[in-house]
Amino acid sequence: MAKRVIKDERIKTIVRNIAEDFRFSHETGDYALLFYRADTEGVIRGADIDVMIEYLSTGLAELQENIEWRREFLSENPGIDEMRMLENLGVIEKEYIDLLAFLR
Repeated sequence: MAKRVIKDERIKTIVRNIAEDFRFSHETGDYALLFYRADTEGVIRGADIDVMIEYLSTGLAELQENIEWRREFLSENPGIDEMRMLENLGVIEKEYIDLLAFLR
């Protein structure tokens, strides 16, 4: 059974950030549990690697393709700082890319 041991601090931080996003939203679905486990154990095992790659690939595609959603969200929420939101999305995009590279 293949596994990835998370030794790199950057990758640990990325996994923790994603797990914290799930914790913040109180999610307990399969993806959330996957990231909680990886954050706690520092290891991603077997089929979980493929599931995590699927989650990250889908999320990355949605981030990169969904400019219309960003415009609509910003128009509905005028108090949101557009530059800060775009910077945050850029950070998320970079984290997903880095974690995907680690898993592949």
